[in-house]
Amino acid sequence: MKLEKIYALAAGREAKVIVSEEYSQGYTKNGIRIDVLIKDPKENEFHLPITAIHPQFWKLKRLDPNQCRLLQYQYSGVSEKQIRKAVKEFRQMCGRAVAS
Repeated sequence: MKLEKIYALAAGREAKVIVSEEYSQGYTKNGIRIDVLIKDPKENEFHLPITAIHPQFWKLKRLDPNQCRLLQYQYSGVSEKQIRKAVKEFRQMCGRAVAS
């Protein structure tokens, strides 16, 4: 399952929060994965907040994947409250899917 929420941020920028189930190598449920993508007003596609042309890209090379995602959250402009809301909706959606 996957939930995608789009939030309007300052200066017309949009952020897409993608919440999905994370699986380990044995295809067992490992937890929740949260990804954040951004889109500026003049752009057509969503992309990662920090890409190879970003001045802070060098920081990503030294971090593990979880720390890398946290740094991406910080640079996206999405608040913790918005991320918590998306996770809550995802859990509710999963609860309804399991109950059905």
